[in-house]
Amino acid sequence: NGYYYYKSTNNTTNEVTLTGKTLTSALTDFSLPAMQTLTSANCPAIPTAVQDSRDNSVYYVQKLADGNCWMLENLRLGGDSTMELNSSNTNLAANTTFTLPASGTDNFTNSTGYTNAAMNANSKTTPVTGYGAGRNLVGNYYNYCAASAGTKCTDSSTFPGNDEVNICPANWTMPCGGDDGQYGRLAAALGSIGLAVTGNLSTIYRYHLSTPLSGLFFSGQSGNQGATGNSWSTTQSGYAIDMYYLVVNTSIIYPRSPYYNRFYGLSVRCVLR
Repeated sequence: NGYYYYKSTNNTTNEVTLTGKTLTSALTDFSLPAMQTLTSANCPAIPTAVQDSRDNSVYYVQKLADGNCWMLENLRLGGDSTMELNSSNTNLAANTTFTLPASGTDNFTNSTGYTNAAMNANSKTTPVTGYGAGRNLVGNYYNYCAASAGTKCTDSSTFPGNDEVNICPANWTMPCGGDDGQYGRLAAALGSIGLAVTGNLSTIYRYHLSTPLSGLFFSGQSGNQGATGNSWSTTQSGYAIDMYYLVVNTSIIYPRSPYYNRFYGLSVRCVLR
């Protein structure tokens, strides 16, 4: 998976002793670049481990074919207790804060659930079907009120434009949805045409973006794990309480699906601004 490898040269026999540490703990044993300090100029061209300074979670990132720097894993921010985020470490408006709720405070069950921020970390480190350099962990599920850092938590159908405030690290943001947003432009850069792309191009897309089939969270439980991957975008659809989101599975890339209400729990993926 591109984490560590050993190669024998000149027909010599190499003996290697590995410790019992997990990949995450091994990586956090030494200093890694903070995600919040990356720029387009120093985004690596190969999958590279970095740390989110908010909780020291390790993620792989890479500059992909569209020229953008992408997280190759779903966000895993938050857990069993609340977390105070601020504009120095999170993509918030200057001098503002947001309290990310603890996992399990909401079951994502009804059409008014989008008015309160909610997240679920039950599958935070669960591996599912996926490709690429990321570890294909489900990550956390966030309703849109939480994903947007508390900025889209009403029933308004007239939100202005794309939401540039969210729980991605500072200098990062959730991608725009639609064919002309970052999700769609990455698909175009990888050779796709049209709205829905089938066959090998879906595999290529999932490999390069390393999108696990993480499913969703609704009515107190996860669903579709191993079948489909769903990640929020910053773009509102034509429906009052829906946002475009990315859908990928083994045969399709759909960068502007609008059918899940904002109270569903979906994955969050971030791209460098």
